Amino acid sequence: MELRHLDTLLAIAEQGSFTAAADTLATVQSNVSEQVRQLEAELGVELLTRTRRGAIPTEFGERVIERARRVRRELEAMRVDLSMLQGLEVGDASFGTVGTASRWIVPRLVALLRVRAPGIRLRVNEAASERLAAEVLGGELAQAIVTEPLPHERRLAAETLLEEALVAVVPADAPVGEGPLSLEDLAPLGLVLPPPSNPLRTEVENAAARRGLTLPVTVEVEGIRLIGDLVAAGAGASVLPETAVPPELAGVRTVALDGVPPRRLALISARDSALTLADRAVRDGVRRLVAETPVAIRPILSGVAPLEATAR
Repeated sequence: MELRHLDTLLAIAEQGSFTAAADTLATVQSNVSEQVRQLEAELGVELLTRTRRGAIPTEFGERVIERARRVRRELEAMRVDLSMLQGLEVGDASFGTVGTASRWIVPRLVALLRVRAPGIRLRVNEAASERLAAEVLGGELAQAIVTEPLPHERRLAAETLLEEALVAVVPADAPVGEGPLSLEDLAPLGLVLPPPSNPLRTEVENAAARRGLTLPVTVEVEGIRLIGDLVAAGAGASVLPETAVPPELAGVRTVALDGVPPRRLALISARDSALTLADRAVRDGVRRLVAETPVAIRPILSGVAPLEATAR
């Protein structure tokens, strides 16, 4: 098996037909067909089915295509690593984070990389933990910060980064005290929370169940920033990580919350893939920034030097 066989198969999968793949590879269709024939002969299975609409991967073909994409990513990672080892400090890195952490981690991470590794091109995705885990497993992201507990935990390598307190977020004129408040205190206001599949929602509902309380959720919304705006507009109260509430957000106040444990964040990557040097630079940057998190966050990591001591 040669790399050109895999490149041909990937071109067919991406373009949808032998003819389009031949155009992409700057060759003729007969060469494409021969490459596929040789690959199928070596593996002993049929990889593609020809139809009027083009070429459709078989079940065997889907598996080989998935592996071929990993091979392609590893080759590109090798080239990037060699460039960085030569002192060029260039390469692509991808990173995901849940919305509740993006406000304080992403701007600082970008600023740090511009100083320490200006040649790195960073792509950042913000999404819910479940989606980020799927993107890491699918190779779309190298790593991501998600909320524990982890989905697909056996296939992911995880490093717990920190835990942070959850607070009550209420309208500024809400008839509640200065705290600490309980979930029972928030219930009369109605709750604005993420959907049931969201780990934050799960943690809040578990805390309520332990107290024999059913939460009156009046609005479900995925966007954490929108939750704060809805609370300010009087849609109800919410429970959020303290650092997820913008200090400049008018019309709300945060109050200490009793009976709800802190949430934990973890940095995940796929167990069956290796991080490039560019992605390792991102990982190191995240770990260093965690060591300088706000007072509301209690880092789990130990032995990580403060940013001022290491940035140049």
